[in-house]
Amino acid sequence: MKRILFVFLMSCVLFTAKAQYEPSAINYGLVVSKGFGLANEVGVGVRLEYATNCYTTFLGEYNRSVVIGGEENEEGYNELGLGVNLILFNWYPTTITAGIGYVGNDSSFFENIEDDAFLAFRTGNFNHGAQIKLRALHQISVPVHIFAELNVKSLGRRYDTFLIGFSYDFDAR
Repeated sequence: MKRILFVFLMSCVLFTAKAQYEPSAINYGLVVSKGFGLANEVGVGVRLEYATNCYTTFLGEYNRSVVIGGEENEEGYNELGLGVNLILFNWYPTTITAGIGYVGNDSSFFENIEDDAFLAFRTGNFNHGAQIKLRALHQISVPVHIFAELNVKSLGRRYDTFLIGFSYDFDAR
């Protein structure tokens, strides 16, 4: 039984070793996002990804959400995020990752729902919370990846987002 378990574990390790990025890769990306809170809210953003090894990626991202054609009291906001993603499944060239992280924004609407938010607080004009990320990543070529990502945030359903984007590794060979 121990041998079977050892062979199974080694195959899992080898299966995930060929993963989302090369070790020590730094990737730059652009995203377009759609918020779940308002029907006419969209966003754009940039991100920086650092893969310490083949299966762990650290993310830093900035997103700007805007309301198009909305009422006067509806306004956009800036958002910063830091997180880490790990591989759940890898079917090369497609990889499914999940992660957790910090998220903060300067939305004034958060004051209205702060008591209902889970694991979130406000300091001055900035809101702080956590997020869970689920991402499908597909390698188009060696330096280019496209992805679709769902972010569920503890700040409330108003701030949950779906993103589509691409990342590029300038040092890829």
